[in-house]
Amino acid sequence: SRKLALMVGATSYCPRFPARLMSSQARLSALINAARRLSDPRDPLGDAARAQLPSSTGLSPENVELALREVLETEPTESEIRALIASAPPAPRVHVQLAPNVFTAPLRAIALALAQSPSVFVRASRREPVFARLLLQASAAFELVESLAPAPGDHLWAYGSDDTLSSLLRQLPAGVVLHAHGPGFGIALIAAGASGAASALASDLVPFDQRGCLSPRVAVVVGTADDARSFAREVALELDRAASRVPLGRIDDDERAACALLRETMSYAGEVFGCGSGWVAVDEVPQRWVPTPGARSLVVTRSESSLDWLQAFDAVITCVGIAGPESLVHAAAQALPGARLCPLGGMQRPAFDGPVDRRP
Repeated sequence: SRKLALMVGATSYCPRFPARLMSSQARLSALINAARRLSDPRDPLGDAARAQLPSSTGLSPENVELALREVLETEPTESEIRALIASAPPAPRVHVQLAPNVFTAPLRAIALALAQSPSVFVRASRREPVFARLLLQASAAFELVESLAPAPGDHLWAYGSDDTLSSLLRQLPAGVVLHAHGPGFGIALIAAGASGAASALASDLVPFDQRGCLSPRVAVVVGTADDARSFAREVALELDRAASRVPLGRIDDDERAACALLRETMSYAGEVFGCGSGWVAVDEVPQRWVPTPGARSLVVTRSESSLDWLQAFDAVITCVGIAGPESLVHAAAQALPGARLCPLGGMQRPAFDGPVDRRP
């Protein structure tokens, strides 16, 4: 056991030591050590990640660096590791189907699988296979496959669109346990006049160019129309500053068209502030729900102190970043029981304690 502890604690996990002989905690330690290598620009694999990921993800090199250094979960606490293991029931074999939207997401997805079983089979997204391949190279803790073949009794973690998950469900053999995580996004909830809220929101919005399920697409200001307009203007200024440090990456034609259409619509429904390649709009109709397509665009709406109207959108909200008093946190918890709650500025950095998306 002393030898195993030394091996797991080392910076480089020895790939000759079979994962089937390791405890779930040791397997997770090996995977996390692999992530540390990828986050380190001095490591050859960290260097390879920085060279290859901008092309495979479409993100700017600065955004890739931001994600590797500040978002990738390389220092989870012992209590978070225990909670993650507790959230994943043991299984004989576990399969993982990854989505391409957030290139660091495979770490947590594979960690959940390794918490369940030493036999883990991962199908990477064809659009972004690089991170999973490098994670395997650094850890040898799982197997990459071209297609998944779960058998009765196996577990499958699947991430993707509703259409992808529905198609997958129709093909699964009876007896496979499916953990399905479909589309969703985050929202920001701000008390009028909350100090530093605009800067904190910008830091949640920039990573992954707003493609992640934790990325905010709507900001709700609890206050007056003037409060909402003032906050929208502040966020636009912060995003404009951020654009010079972390440029927007590649945007496909569908994203560009959807953003342009919504921007034009919001120019009639309220006021739009440009910011680099993106924009922030303030909606003059209170408590209206207009999520943006992403690409660093945001709609700011205003709300009364009661947040009951948000209950209608509980199924799609994964995370709520909050800037305001404890009473606002309590109101959010009552209205959105399926979402993670965190301080604004921490939406992209949730605790490493289980599925990042806790919606049923």
